[in-house]
Amino acid sequence: MTGHPRYGHDTLFTSIKRLSERSSAYADAEGLRLVYPAAAEHAQSSALVEGTDGPALVGAFEALVDHIYARRPLTAAQTAAQLSGGKDSTNLAVSLALAHPGLITPCALLIGGEAGPQQIARRRMVIDHTGFAPDITVPATDHPPLAPGGLRRACPEAISPLDEPHLEAADALAQALMARGITTVVAGFGGDEVARVRRPDGGPVRTPEAPAWCGERVRDLLGEVNTGISPATVAPETALVALEVATPLLARRGLWTLAPFTDPDLVRFGQRLPLEWKRDKKLLTERFAARGLPDAVVHPVMRENFGHLMNRAVHEYSSGLLRGWGKDLHLVEQGFLDAAVLSETVERAALGPDEAAPYRTGLFLITAVELALRAL
Repeated sequence: MTGHPRYGHDTLFTSIKRLSERSSAYADAEGLRLVYPAAAEHAQSSALVEGTDGPALVGAFEALVDHIYARRPLTAAQTAAQLSGGKDSTNLAVSLALAHPGLITPCALLIGGEAGPQQIARRRMVIDHTGFAPDITVPATDHPPLAPGGLRRACPEAISPLDEPHLEAADALAQALMARGITTVVAGFGGDEVARVRRPDGGPVRTPEAPAWCGERVRDLLGEVNTGISPATVAPETALVALEVATPLLARRGLWTLAPFTDPDLVRFGQRLPLEWKRDKKLLTERFAARGLPDAVVHPVMRENFGHLMNRAVHEYSSGLLRGWGKDLHLVEQGFLDAAVLSETVERAALGPDEAAPYRTGLFLITAVELALRAL
C-alpha cells in the first residue's frame, strides 16, 4: 500500500512464496522451507587505469555485452530486442543487431501522447542506422490499463496485483511477437546500475512512508517492513522486481526473457564505473555517439514514458471502480485503507487525468490488489 514493495520470500499472500535470487527451497514431509543466501558483495566506483580513455571504456562495455550474449544460445531469427528508445534497452538492442545483421526483431510499446512522435522518429533512426528485421510495435493507447475487457478485469484470478501495470498493452505485444515466431526477448531491465552510486556500507534500509489513504494497520506494520527481507542481491533489486513484474506475461505466451544488465559481470562493471561515467548514464550516451547515432537519439528533447496513459487509466477506470465499490473494499474491511481519505482522493482523481497524476501509482495499486482479492 505504500508503493514500495520489499524483495524477499514473502508475497501479498501467505500461501504463496517467492524463490528469491540465490535462495534455496527445501520441501519435505514437514512442508516448505526457504533459506536466504549470504549477502552479495558489491564493488565501489573506481578510477580508470592510466591511459584508458572514453573510447576504450565504451569498447570494453561493448565487448562485455557481446561476451554475455555469446554465453547464451539463441536463434537470431527468433529473437526480439526491446527497443523503446531508452538508453538501456537501445544499447542492448544495438549490440545484438550488430552481431546478427538484419535478423533481430525490434519491438516496443508506442507511448503516444506529446512525446509519441519523438519516440517513433528516434526508434526509426536507430533501426535504419543499425539494421534490424521488420519492426513490431503496439500502440499502448489502444490497450489502456484497467480497461473493461482487458486481462486484469476479465481474468483477475489469473493476474497478480504486481504484474506489469501496462499488462493489457504488453500482452498484445507479446501476442504479436508470438505470431512472428519469436521465442526470446532481450530486455533492458537493470540498466540503472550503470548510474547508481552505492554507499561504502550499503547505507540504511529505508522505511517507506504511508500515504494519507493508508489505514492504521499499514502504519502499525511499517515498523516490521524490513523484517525477513532478502539480503543484498547480486543483481539490483529494482531489476529483479522489474523482471518479476514483466516476465510472467511473456512466459504465458511462450517467450523467454534475457536481461543482460542483470548478468553478474555486467553488474560489477556498472558498480566499478567512475562516478563521472555514471552521471546521466554518460557511458550509455557516449556509446550512442560512438556508433554514429544522430543527436536526436543521443539527446532527446522530451521525456518518453507512460505517465499520461496511467493518468488517464486512473481517471477513467480506477476511479470508477473504486467509486462503485465504495466502502465495501476488502482493503478497507481489513484495515489497510482509510475509507474517508481514499474517497476524497478518488473524487479528486475523477476530475481529470491531470488531477489523477499525483495519485496514479497508489490508486492503480489499490485497484489492482482489490481486483485480485475479489477474484479469490
